[in-house]
Amino acid sequence: MKENELLYVMSIDDDKQRFTDIYNQESDSLFRFCLFRVSDREKALELTQEAFTRLWSSMSSAKRVEKPRALLYVVARHLIIDWYRRVKSVSLESLSTEDGDKGFDLPDDRVGVEIETNTEVGRVLSMLDTLDPKYREVIYFRYVEDLPPKDIAEILELNTNIVSVRLTRGLEALRKLMGIPKNNHE
Repeated sequence: MKENELLYVMSIDDDKQRFTDIYNQESDSLFRFCLFRVSDREKALELTQEAFTRLWSSMSSAKRVEKPRALLYVVARHLIIDWYRRVKSVSLESLSTEDGDKGFDLPDDRVGVEIETNTEVGRVLSMLDTLDPKYREVIYFRYVEDLPPKDIAEILELNTNIVSVRLTRGLEALRKLMGIPKNNHE
């Protein structure tokens, strides 16, 4: 094997390993992001897969992907936007009625606590759904995906200061929706 061919094979193997590592680190959170936005498990899986396919295409071409996490979220956001443009509406009613008709027994008390916690989280997420999309996105990334403002800025292709302002304003709007008074320590 010639030296150039050997370097090419090593490069492909390195790309495969890097892609596998990125997939293992980011696939769950990217799936949650897609599911949160489209409320359809199959569609979220499809969008997640497509985002990773595009990441692989970028990595396997001559391009060097410096920030793969940011690229994944940017691609996923654009795929979701395109999907909404095609579909126009997504029914959340079908999601709630599928599980609503099934009866079940609680195996222990911890499940009851988890259900209460999930109900409260569901309440917050449903209120989050009513926020302006520019606030909803930054709050989701910050508090659901636990990303710092700098990473959110990269994903949304914004300035870090704009992200911080949107976080502050979005949280204030969410507090108002939930009836939580503003802290008056000033």
